[in-house]
Amino acid sequence: MNIKDLELFIAVAKLGSFSKAAKSLDTRRALVSRRIADLEKQLGAPLFTRTTRVMDLTESGKRYLAQITPLVSQLNHAGDVFKHRHDDVQGKLRIGLQPFVDKLMDKHIANFVHTYPQVQLEVFIVPGQHQDIKRLNLDCMINAGAVSKGNIAKQKLMTFERKMYASSVYLEKSSVIETIDDLHYHSLLGYRDAEGTLEHQWNFQHINVSANYKIICSDYNSLYHFCLGGAGITLLPKVIAVDAVENQQLINVLPELSAGFTDINILSPKDSAPSPVAKVFVEHLCNIVK
Repeated sequence: MNIKDLELFIAVAKLGSFSKAAKSLDTRRALVSRRIADLEKQLGAPLFTRTTRVMDLTESGKRYLAQITPLVSQLNHAGDVFKHRHDDVQGKLRIGLQPFVDKLMDKHIANFVHTYPQVQLEVFIVPGQHQDIKRLNLDCMINAGAVSKGNIAKQKLMTFERKMYASSVYLEKSSVIETIDDLHYHSLLGYRDAEGTLEHQWNFQHINVSANYKIICSDYNSLYHFCLGGAGITLLPKVIAVDAVENQQLINVLPELSAGFTDINILSPKDSAPSPVAKVFVEHLCNIVK
């Protein structure tokens, strides 16, 4: 038994026929007849006296109609509680996004602003250092990678895997890559994180390779574009390379190798209580991001 069956029953009771009820609910008469029969079977009693001209409620049907009509109305309006709750969340929210993280979070943030239409969101693209929170008076910041010690609360949203990529243009004019040792003869592009740490070697499963970089970038967006332009081989988050791989613009080099997984976290200051809007934002993202 579900609310749709009860709504069908109420419509038939009010309109006096399966056909009129079906038309009012934009469904088929046969479906209405079958669902009412199933409902009567579940209840163990007939709800209607059927004749060729009209359908009258039985005594059991009249009692049942009186009981369920207010209940169905309450259920149909129960969602208004959440709508009003969403409307009650209002104000301004300042968030920071590390470069490339915006591409991972755009749909989730769009979902938030549609869910909470009274919230005004101001977004800053930031390097990813936790000091940016205080410097820009941010409510929270979403970044990738390790977080240096500070008075910062951290909640994990998701993880991403890094793999090796090169453009088809680069590979066409370069020597063949068959093993990890072949990387020594290629142009490598490196990443320096928000804390200033540079990867001096690439760590894969059970094997490492020292890296002598031609280009060093402090954000994955730039690294992605240099790689796409044919500057060399680099480690990229798989999630931002997937479209280019499908279009054969980027090639996953030595695809059996993985450089491991990195967390994406949402950071907020510990030394001040979050605003109601910030609290809802963090809860919303934690609930919908997979």
